[in-house]
Amino acid sequence: MRRMLVVHALFLSILISDGAVAQRSYTFEEACRNAGWTTGPCASQPQQQAQELGCVPLVGNAFHAETLAEAFSGNCIPTTLSPVLDTEIFIEMTGIPNTQKINELHLTIGRANNLNNALATFYRGGRLLIIDPMWARSGVDAYLIIGHEAGHHFCGHTLPSYQGRPKEAELEADRFSGASIRRFEVYHGRAFLAEAIRAANRLYTEGGNRRHPPRAARIEAITEGYNSGSLCGNLAPAVRGFSTAVR
Repeated sequence: MRRMLVVHALFLSILISDGAVAQRSYTFEEACRNAGWTTGPCASQPQQQAQELGCVPLVGNAFHAETLAEAFSGNCIPTTLSPVLDTEIFIEMTGIPNTQKINELHLTIGRANNLNNALATFYRGGRLLIIDPMWARSGVDAYLIIGHEAGHHFCGHTLPSYQGRPKEAELEADRFSGASIRRFEVYHGRAFLAEAIRAANRLYTEGGNRRHPPRAARIEAITEGYNSGSLCGNLAPAVRGFSTAVR
């Protein structure tokens, strides 16, 4: 029997016609149905806490290092489906009104131990975001990393047709990450930017490398995205909500 993923959230529906705000509490599964999201924990097949996704090839947009081979010696990484917590955070960072666009990307979140990195890639016909939970130990580290790798997908960097330069793609993903932090703040009603900048100072290398810009440029892009938003995905503004988990 499918395990109920009951994660309470308060979704705010803004009625444009008269400016009124209607409030209703949803379970996580109801949110999946309302958004039409069918991947990851929202998929119809039975879900288990550590459902195997397989050994995912190390090809795509990595969070750090010039190539994944520099961070991991294998050709693929055993990956499991992320628990509902990762997905809930991802929805909050993308913005509740934009969950249908997550489904349109066929995007799933997975976890891979010992990767010491994060990855945005295509896998089995859909988009996949992989994070190492032991590497991204603090909550804000995970928020920054998830926002950045999601940016690669929403900005189209993982598509074979993408023609941009690697450093341009990284800065564009950083801007998307900054915009995601801002949506996350709106949803939770508290500030996260200062913590995210401190996380970036820890996670980004000062001089960058062949594919990644220097730390200062990346932090500037995060701040720009936070202040001015990101054009990637043409996402709707965030709405204030509520999560039972303290972020």
